[in-house]
Amino acid sequence: MPAIVDDADDLALIASGDLTPLVPSGASYANRFALRDPIEQIVLTWLDGSPLRRRNGLIVWQRSEDESWHAVYAFTDPVRLGVFGIRVDAGELTGDAIADILSFEDVGGSGACGTYRVIASTVGDATEIFRRDACDTQIAISGGDLRIREAVFHAGDPHCCPSAFRESTLRWNGTSWDEVSSEVVPNNPAGR
Repeated sequence: MPAIVDDADDLALIASGDLTPLVPSGASYANRFALRDPIEQIVLTWLDGSPLRRRNGLIVWQRSEDESWHAVYAFTDPVRLGVFGIRVDAGELTGDAIADILSFEDVGGSGACGTYRVIASTVGDATEIFRRDACDTQIAISGGDLRIREAVFHAGDPHCCPSAFRESTLRWNGTSWDEVSSEVVPNNPAGR
């Protein structure tokens, strides 16, 4: 697909809310996330194929001064990865007042496995600054930080019931992530 959408008819469709020109031919968009300040961006997840043979992807588009849209970041998950869908959240993580994107590519399973990515945008560009393949883990944007909660299994723990959870906070320092807190919290299901 083209990295720039500048055709007048396509721009009119986008302005009317039809984002079809922003996804690969034959694909449909699954989720969209509009970010407007200080730069106008649209984050789209898309899919094509049948549920058992589906490609998924994510594209970050930025609008330029001439009203055209430019793809500044994208990835495609091939069918062989078995991605069911991609979830997206946004929030400030890098301290530049431009919303950053947290995505999760869900491959399912009892451990809710998948890939987390943080995509940081700047004017005219976007870059992946975090990536983690994980199971039994939840990552979220909270108060300008990444909060990570991951299961800690000890010998003999059934998959449903880890002995504890490691709760960590990561903060972007401008070039990498610093762990600013981490603790292991015992799991106490049903007051045991």
